Amino acid sequence: MIKILVPVNGSECALDAVRHAAFLYRESGVAEVVLLNVQPPLEHSRASAFHSLAALREQESQDGECALEQASNILDDSGVRYTAMIGVGSPAQAVASAATALNCDGIVIGVNLWSRIKACFGAGLASGIMRKTSVPVTVVKSAGASGALTSQPLPPVLPASHRHARPMLVVYP
Repeated sequence: MIKILVPVNGSECALDAVRHAAFLYRESGVAEVVLLNVQPPLEHSRASAFHSLAALREQESQDGECALEQASNILDDSGVRYTAMIGVGSPAQAVASAATALNCDGIVIGVNLWSRIKACFGAGLASGIMRKTSVPVTVVKSAGASGALTSQPLPPVLPASHRHARPMLVVYP
């Protein structure tokens, strides 16, 4: 049973990675997709002076749900079995920790032109994830990054009448 992790931030690049994960689910034996949105910890910001930790966690959870909404819709329309999670912490470290903790067999991440330029210098999220984990990382070039036409979503396989439970909020060190 192959399980892949897809970091999602709501960008078109991340959605291209989700579409690729849906393709892998339908064509190559992937059994489950884990969507992960990583929120920066608000307890270290100025907001912590004015709001309780519970209120800050609720805000992180709401922001994460908004970022996961389009990705969830893509996977629902494609009939993909998936789990949605929201992590709090440093993005690269949280993705690497989640991949290890969830026993994922791979990570699929979308990148744009700017991300590819930063990767040449060892910077950027994709490079950070590759340095911090031993899980294989697949980098998906965003179609919008090169000016090409955006890919069409996959045709639905199952009716999207089922709704997934609210994403779980996990704090990674």
